[in-house]
Amino acid sequence: MKKYILFIPLLALSSCNAWKHSSSFQYEELMVADYEQKMTNTSDAIIVDVRTNKEYTKSHIQNAINISYFGGDIKKYIDTLDKNKPVFIYCQTQHRSPLTAKIMKKKGFKQVIDLKGGFMKWEKENKPMVK
Repeated sequence: MKKYILFIPLLALSSCNAWKHSSSFQYEELMVADYEQKMTNTSDAIIVDVRTNKEYTKSHIQNAINISYFGGDIKKYIDTLDKNKPVFIYCQTQHRSPLTAKIMKKKGFKQVIDLKGGFMKWEKENKPMVK
């Protein structure tokens, strides 16, 4: 009986991150340097900034397209992206981007790479950006 009591919480904890690791969907959270390197070395990368238009206009990663998570039609705009290409997503603090990744998973995207710590970390490390 004790074995089952210990097993249930472990099962619950492991299922919390299960959406990140399905066989046809690959989700990664990368620190700034790794994110930048992978993005630079991926020729067919799609870069998506899910912050508001105001945040995007102030500054953003070069070649990023803005699809605001709060824009109302995020699912419609996500449908215009190629599901087979790697998608690099980010928001300001990495709150909206994982939510966007869940939407992308449901829509059949193959690979989503999220910026750990968000654009705030990118700025803090003085990485290149469009202003």
